[in-house]
Amino acid sequence: MPGPGRKELRSLRLKAETTNGQVVSPRFLWRGPVEGINDTREVKHVEMQVGIFGGTDDIYIPKLAAELEFASTEATFEQTPDLFLMAGFGTSGGNRAGSAQGASGSSVIFTLIPPTINVPPTYSCTAEVGDLDSGSTSGFAERIEYLLVDELKFEFKGGEAMMVSASAAGRQGTATNAVGPYSNVGTLITVEEVLSGLGSFWLSPVGSGYGTGAVTAGNILAGNVTFKPVWTRKFPVDAGVLYFHTAVYTGMEVTGELTLEYQISGTYGAAGSAGQVEKWRAQQPQLIRMGWPGGAIPEGTTVPTKLFQIDLPITWDSFDKWDDIDGNDIRVGKFTSKYNQSTNAGGRGTVTIVRQGTSEFSGA
Repeated sequence: MPGPGRKELRSLRLKAETTNGQVVSPRFLWRGPVEGINDTREVKHVEMQVGIFGGTDDIYIPKLAAELEFASTEATFEQTPDLFLMAGFGTSGGNRAGSAQGASGSSVIFTLIPPTINVPPTYSCTAEVGDLDSGSTSGFAERIEYLLVDELKFEFKGGEAMMVSASAAGRQGTATNAVGPYSNVGTLITVEEVLSGLGSFWLSPVGSGYGTGAVTAGNILAGNVTFKPVWTRKFPVDAGVLYFHTAVYTGMEVTGELTLEYQISGTYGAAGSAGQVEKWRAQQPQLIRMGWPGGAIPEGTTVPTKLFQIDLPITWDSFDKWDDIDGNDIRVGKFTSKYNQSTNAGGRGTVTIVRQGTSEFSGA
């Protein structure tokens, strides 16, 4: 006899939609902790005075919506591009599957760029969260369509893998049928975690371009970057539905912080914390490149290894007062990234990801 659902048997499946909001059958497993879909439909109670304390139980639902949290988990080269695509990033050349490289084309380069004008999403997903009954191959699942990412955060710290978390929202939560844990999913692809300790950092004036002004190794201890796309979800009165009809990208907020050991002189120089404090005081924009390599790609002709690289034009917002880690002085700098018109800055910046294999969510 089937027992209650088990946390260990949960699964989150996703698949890119061909048309925004048109439900597809999710096939690709998300590798990470799984939380349920949060059905945020509005329930309204009719206010009335009919001679009864508290009124009657007349209710109605004027609006449907739902949310899905991607709980913090290890970032991988294979799953990360799809999160950026759901966050509104476009790709160089407009190919959301990336650009193939190598003889077989199985290695893919994603050059991800945030839009600078209001545009409809080019990438949305249908997601299904299922939970199997104990001792059974069937269970219960809920589905959400037109899923877009509202916040995407990366955290990196020495001695640990990079962690990623995301908040997403879609049209509605509906019940559907769940099947066995690997039925209609296909083979689990091999993934590789992004390791924080393998990173390299560059900080340079806007006129110098990305990848100059290398920060001396061993001086950045931790950091994070958060991308918050702004989606205008439209609820018209002429579409015949209670959920949002369409969504439009209307902006992107990018913030972050770095924990730097505080060194005043020597090879650390202008790219180091003391130099950056002076850049902050002078309100001089900077270009930051953060890059983490992965395993070798034998057929990689353009980029020979897996790669997760973030290029951003930034201005420092603040530096915390001196603190220490293991007795060494540190400063925590907070920054914001906005559009920079310099050719070297690339507008809003670029995220480059190289991985082996096709898209996790949109592949066949």
